[in-house]
Amino acid sequence: MPPERSGIFRSAALRGAVWITLIALAATSLALTVQYVQTMRLIEERNHALVDDEAASLVSRYRSAGLPGVARAIRQEEGVTRLNEFFYLLATPGGRPIVGNLVEWPDAVERSGYHRFATQVASTRAPLRERSVEARAVILPDGYRLLVGNLSDERMMLRDQYVSALALSLLATGILGLALGLWYSQRGLAFVQAASDAGDRFLRGKLDERLPVSARRDEYDRLAKTINTTFEEIERLVGSLRAATEGLAHDLRTPITRIRARLELAEMQHADTERLAAVMAESREDLDAILHLIEDIVELARAEATAETGFTPLQLDQIVAEAAELYEPLAEERGITLRVETAPARLSGSRSLLARMVTNLLDNAIKYSPDGGCVAVSVTAQDSIVLTVADSGPGVPESQRDKVLQRFVRLDPSRSQPGSGIGLSIVAAAVRVHRAELALDDNKPGLRVTIDFPQVQMPPV
Repeated sequence: MPPERSGIFRSAALRGAVWITLIALAATSLALTVQYVQTMRLIEERNHALVDDEAASLVSRYRSAGLPGVARAIRQEEGVTRLNEFFYLLATPGGRPIVGNLVEWPDAVERSGYHRFATQVASTRAPLRERSVEARAVILPDGYRLLVGNLSDERMMLRDQYVSALALSLLATGILGLALGLWYSQRGLAFVQAASDAGDRFLRGKLDERLPVSARRDEYDRLAKTINTTFEEIERLVGSLRAATEGLAHDLRTPITRIRARLELAEMQHADTERLAAVMAESREDLDAILHLIEDIVELARAEATAETGFTPLQLDQIVAEAAELYEPLAEERGITLRVETAPARLSGSRSLLARMVTNLLDNAIKYSPDGGCVAVSVTAQDSIVLTVADSGPGVPESQRDKVLQRFVRLDPSRSQPGSGIGLSIVAAAVRVHRAELALDDNKPGLRVTIDFPQVQMPPV
């Protein structure tokens, strides 16, 4: 890999790791902040409920026993040790303390309601010292003031713990996020790098290039399989095009050469009208063969360009029956027994392409079967739909069975038999388009072609 591309990949990995770390930090901060806010709200609601209960109890005591009753209740509560310590202060309208564990009435408290302030509190568990408190002030009917509250130090401690926990969490998240981000980014970019290098080698002509696929079966492996499938298809198409070019050149050169030779010979011999008519007739046959070859090439191109979006529900058994009926006179003429056994088989496909596939198989089977031979065609539909065409001809050697599916490939090197060598290529294209499986086997004697279509639930016609 060029150094500049390697540097680009490293920079991209670092940027990816930083972004992953920032996202993790933001998520951690948000989660801890939400938890802190909710915890503080619950504590505040609980403290307010406790203070409201205490204040309501003292106000009720004031209504029933007056100021002496409130003072007695406060003195009694001051001596009780509690988990959540309360403080009380009963003061004159001018703010002079009468009873309670606050040294003085806070200057900041001038009206009823909740207030937060710092003041000196005499606690049952600690000497007089500055404390942070939250209290509810109540102005009694005769102007006397009542202050009931509890310590809010725990909220200050909780805030400090939150800040400390947040700092430690962000530090740990940053380190872990950066490490994992670098690992994950490098893993992803390593795949991109491998794919880029493989693509460069593929473009330079190494068509057998493939991406490695691990046993993890993760998204990278699925993408690698997709890329490999694309490479394989391109390799197949390039090889097919190369073979097609060579085969087409060979198949066109022979008839064109014959036509040219006839015309030149007729010109040199100053052929008469009868001889020219014979030359024209022979040349017409060669031209018909060329036109037939071109038609087959166009038909193959159409077959390979067929898309599943144009598929319709159809009966494969009906297509086979119609094709067998078409070839039955030819089979009878040569004394060939044509046996057809079909079962109802519904699938989704291209009717014209499947019809051409079946007729090509029947044409080959009858063409290569000896006079008095047998051709058997069957369609079964169980776990899948299976089309079988078997003949009693010479068959195809096992080493040549993959080769005969390529374009313009014929087992007759001399090209003495009629045909273009595209018939089985169209069959193979139809099989690929319909996502079926094609197998060529020995029929002992002859060739048995088996096409297995996946069984798909079809809506009623």
